[in-house]
Order: sequence, then structure tokens, then C-alpha cells
Amino acid sequence: MKVESVKLILDACAAASHVELMLPALPKGITPRCVRVIEQIAHLTKQDKAVKVSDISEMLDVTRPGITAVVRDLAEMGYVSKERDTVDNRIVYVSLTQSGWELYQAYVEEGHTRLAEVFSDIGDDGAEQLSNMIHKVLDLMQKDVKRRQER
Repeated sequence: MKVESVKLILDACAAASHVELMLPALPKGITPRCVRVIEQIAHLTKQDKAVKVSDISEMLDVTRPGITAVVRDLAEMGYVSKERDTVDNRIVYVSLTQSGWELYQAYVEEGHTRLAEVFSDIGDDGAEQLSNMIHKVLDLMQKDVKRRQER
């Protein structure tokens, strides 16, 4: 690959990082990561699954301590409730409160519907190609970081 092409990729990634900044303002204390956690809880709940922190961690490919911290914050703000398993005290189940469902409705369901219109020129195939490329760039960069750390 040409060095100029590397610059194109890095510039595109930098531009993509600005997309999240253009989304509607979130309630105080809520971050985009919080919204992604709420989205996963809602997704699993709609499948009639008891949602564990480990489930969210696996779905988002984030460490359990990272998700535990977000869930703790969401619980403190009243968006999520937590309940320990009665048999295995280490297992924590999480569910959305009424406020959590309202946030999900406003920022995920309605927000994604609006963005589907905004992104309509990209189309479903374009969205899939973009997603695949971004994930490939991330995967290649993670492998490079790992190789450099092993040296």
C-alpha cells in the first residue's frame, strides 16, 4: 500500500470520530458508551433473556470491569436496576428502569430512525461495506499493537 493511502485511512478515521460529536446532546452524565450499554440491555431484554454484565461485555467486546463501571453509573442515575443472583452471588442481572426505557426510546429507536433518513444515500450495502472496512482497520491496528508489545 502507498503511504498516501495510509494517510487517507487515518484521515477518514479522524473524520469518523467527529460523527458521534454531531449526535443530539445526551442527558447530563450519559455518554455514548452508556447509550450502547442501554441498547444492549434493551436488545437482550426484548429476547426475553435475563441480562448479565458478562453478556453486555461480550456483545460490546469490552472488559467486564469496564461494563461494571458503566452499569454502576447508570444505576446511580436511575436508568438501570441491578439484582444479584440468589444462587451465585457473583452474578449480577441488570434491567432498564422506566427512565432507561425512555432514554432508549429517544436516543436509540427514534435516533436511529432519524439517522436512517440522514444516511439514506449511503444505502444498506454501503453501510455494510463501511462497517466492514472500519472493523478491518481496527483489527489490523490491534494486531500491530500486539506485535509491537511482544517485542
